[in-house]
Amino acid sequence: MISSKTIWILLALLNLNAGICAQEKSKKASKYKSLSERNITTGQDAMALLDEAEGLINSDPSVALDLVERALATSITEQNVQNQAKCYLVLGKINESQKEFELAIQNYTDAYQKLGRVYTNTLSYQETLEGLAVANYTLKNFDQSKRFYQRLIETDVDENRRLEIELKLAEIEVELGETPQALERVNQLEPSATYNQSRRLQSKGKVVKARAYAKEENFAAAEEILAPEQEEVLDLTADAMLGETEEVVLENLEADELINIYQQQNKRDEEMQLREQIASSKSDANLPLQASQQRQAIGKVLIEQGRTSEAVLQLEQAAMLADSTGDSQAQASAYLALAEAYIKSAKKDLALSAYQKHSLALQSWIQEQQTQRSVRESLLKKQQNIQTLTKDLALDESSYLLEETTTELQDQQLRNQLVLIYGLLGLLIVVVTGAYFIYRKAQEIKRVGQLLALKSLRSQMNPHFIFNALNSVNQFVALNDERAANKFLAEFSKLMRMVLDNSQKEFITLKEEQEMIALYLKLEHYRFRDQFEYEFNVDPDLDLDEIEIPPMLIQPYIENAIWHGLRYKADKGHLLVSVYQNGAGVKISIEDNGIGRTESARIKTANQKKKNSVGLKNTLERIGIINEVYQTDYTIKISDLNDDESGTRVEILTPKNHG
Repeated sequence: MISSKTIWILLALLNLNAGICAQEKSKKASKYKSLSERNITTGQDAMALLDEAEGLINSDPSVALDLVERALATSITEQNVQNQAKCYLVLGKINESQKEFELAIQNYTDAYQKLGRVYTNTLSYQETLEGLAVANYTLKNFDQSKRFYQRLIETDVDENRRLEIELKLAEIEVELGETPQALERVNQLEPSATYNQSRRLQSKGKVVKARAYAKEENFAAAEEILAPEQEEVLDLTADAMLGETEEVVLENLEADELINIYQQQNKRDEEMQLREQIASSKSDANLPLQASQQRQAIGKVLIEQGRTSEAVLQLEQAAMLADSTGDSQAQASAYLALAEAYIKSAKKDLALSAYQKHSLALQSWIQEQQTQRSVRESLLKKQQNIQTLTKDLALDESSYLLEETTTELQDQQLRNQLVLIYGLLGLLIVVVTGAYFIYRKAQEIKRVGQLLALKSLRSQMNPHFIFNALNSVNQFVALNDERAANKFLAEFSKLMRMVLDNSQKEFITLKEEQEMIALYLKLEHYRFRDQFEYEFNVDPDLDLDEIEIPPMLIQPYIENAIWHGLRYKADKGHLLVSVYQNGAGVKISIEDNGIGRTESARIKTANQKKKNSVGLKNTLERIGIINEVYQTDYTIKISDLNDDESGTRVEILTPKNHG
């Protein structure tokens, strides 16, 4: 029940507004104040703005977002629901181009809800259904994707488009394990004249059928579908030179699927033969990136078979091709594989050179990822402004109506004022509800930004250990200790592979972290074996495969203990790393009897302090983001080991799980 105090406050507000309206009666009120505040002009052709925005989705998404914002403002002021829906459709396309598929689904859903009432016969409705189907498929929401494809096929699509959708439905059915339905669906398409006249449709149909047979482990049937036309499948050079790009893409699909089938059967020789043909044709077609990927894959298979010399030749070609592309990620991958092959061939100098090139390419790739992250964050902020625009305009509309209404209320009786008060209370509820949804949208965008930040932090690897390890190799080479150099390089290569693989994951098992830390301790002890001994104890009752933690959580503190505690100790030190049960979670303890934090801080150079603070700050920032995003409670405690401030103890407390 509304109190009398509230009513009197609202009455006073009404009288105040009436006075203001009377004083400014001669002035023209601005109906949409937020538009002028944002410097957005309306009255433009919304569809023209959206057409221009669609043309800039890939080349300049930032400008495309600005155009969508202007189109949305015009559509809202004109109360054109169909154009509003088209705005959300274009937003979804921009999200999809930036691989922000969850945001794409949100915007496609907004468009779908507006169009699904009366505009189901429009092209925008079909594009919205397809957008929802594609985004859900990419996120492996196969049931949802199938539902939207089925709705799309019920609309007025032409025969060629219908066949494409049928093939996509068959592909989804294979993913869902519904292979009989998938095969039946493709078989029903084959008598179609349109299907038989389209190389593209036939190629996609072959791939789907082969995948279905492979899913049923009927590999002979799968190979029979793809293998008979190998000469056609692999003859890519002429097509590429003639500009027949679509044909090349379709043939690539068939070749890739056949490679996948060979891999499932462990037919390594057939796989390598096919990859060799593809690599040669890609080189002839001036497609060095694809050729490099094929050469690298061949090299890895040859290494598995013990044919190291042949592998080195393949991987050298892969690295050369990667260099010609300027693609830092391809270069990092190619040189890492080449370095590992050189190690197996006992070519330590070449291995060292390859590792150095890998390190440079890796740093370049990390910088590119950070730049892309900044661009994405900027786009996300722009989209947040667009999402709040509709709420702001709704409030402006309400404010304008309120000003008009209060002008008329000057001569009305108390009964009419009370009716208006109830209307204002309803408006207050609308405003609060709108603010709540704005807050939810902001939190969702904040979460996406945090996940991007976490991904960027995961991908960063402090080059401190890499370059020191390479210096150690130089030292072994200078001392003519070939055996020690080869051993160190082999272990270092293994550690690098584990770090790179795990950096792609948000969480890894405690067993994987244990293996990585054990190898890291082994390498550090090998370098400083005269300065410290170590113990690495793990509670045998822990189920290491069930417990998950963020990757590289422990390593920075172990490195800190060795480099800033034990390395400067006058006598031989001791490092103890323990992992054991702690209630429902796990406690990880890192203890060293080194010089302690106080003495370490005293003797550090300014550059050392900067490097140390960056590494630990990176770890703490990751923990903070993980705790906020996954609503968990990772805790890190650092204390002196002894009363005389010597030694250091770091305790990492993990929850039972991460989400």
